[in-house]
Amino acid sequence: MAKLTTEYTDIKDICHQVKHVVPPSIDENSKERITEELLNVLSKPKKISA
Repeated sequence: MAKLTTEYTDIKDICHQVKHVVPPSIDENSKERITEELLNVLSKPKKISA
């Protein structure tokens, strides 16, 4: 298996830990649920610090 990244640095030079998750099995219902969850997370309003 390829060595996966364990951390990344964002544009503000802050280091973040990365957690890789592999679903055990993917059926049509799982794909739909994963897609919905991703869209939900990606469409959340971004917090803007003052």
